[in-house]
Amino acid sequence: MNTTNQILIIVPSILILFSFFVYIFYKSKRYSDGLDELYKKISEEIKYAVAPKSIEISLGVNDLVDLAIEVWRMEQRIKESSSLITENHSKGLNNSIERLKRYVEKYDIEIVDYTNQKFNDGLNLEILSVEKDASISHPIVQKTIEPTILCKGQVVRRAKIILLTNN
Repeated sequence: MNTTNQILIIVPSILILFSFFVYIFYKSKRYSDGLDELYKKISEEIKYAVAPKSIEISLGVNDLVDLAIEVWRMEQRIKESSSLITENHSKGLNNSIERLKRYVEKYDIEIVDYTNQKFNDGLNLEILSVEKDASISHPIVQKTIEPTILCKGQVVRRAKIILLTNN
């Protein structure tokens, strides 16, 4: 066989062989990617099957809002009954209330009480009743029945108030 014939046989054979190896490499790469995914899935399932099951509980905003309102109510009740409670018990209760308030504040929840503040129509308040008093010069919030609750600066629960007006 002459050299030209040998080249005509060897070059296509090398190209075919090269194409075959590229094809095998490509297939094995795709197959290994599939194996990697399968391995990840199986290892996750094994990890959760072997690991003790625990539930991660996260408080919802409504639960924290309700907690903030109850903390405020407890604080109001302690203030109202302060004459009936010994000073030592009063300090203990006030310390507990402050700790609860700090806990609620960690979640960017703020409690706003409007009692004895000047009433402003722009405030987002729910007026439960209006009482008249000619001796005042401008409307004030006579009593906060339920405070405004802010979460990250946004009103999530409007205050319920009793308004005192001069009209």
